[in-house]
Amino acid sequence: MKPLNKLIVFLGFLFLALFLWRLEVLLFYSNGGVSFLRALTGLKIHHYHYGLLIVLMSSLLMIFFRNGLFSIGLMGFGLGTVFDSFISGLLESTGRVGEIVNYNNSFIPTTILFFVIALMAGIFCLMEKSGRR
Repeated sequence: MKPLNKLIVFLGFLFLALFLWRLEVLLFYSNGGVSFLRALTGLKIHHYHYGLLIVLMSSLLMIFFRNGLFSIGLMGFGLGTVFDSFISGLLESTGRVGEIVNYNNSFIPTTILFFVIALMAGIFCLMEKSGRR
């Protein structure tokens, strides 16, 4: 599989996760509402946790099967999910509304983080193309 194809799939799903989670929070939780699982269990479940599970699944696929486009896309989506709430999780919040405010205020630093990840992935892609592993 060509390194450029892997890079495009990985970055596509990485940024898709950023877009989808930001859109979901904007549409459904900007008024301080809680997700179904949080309401049901009382646990502070964030999409960060879903992302870790997705990264685990894609890692196991890559270890025991192969790194096809599906597992690469899954890894991109999982990492995008984790890193979307990474910076906002570092900020102190008071209550559910504070979490949403922190999440919304962290958009620019999170976007910068995503572009740093994209740059790193691009560098690794170039290294793989040139045969330096």
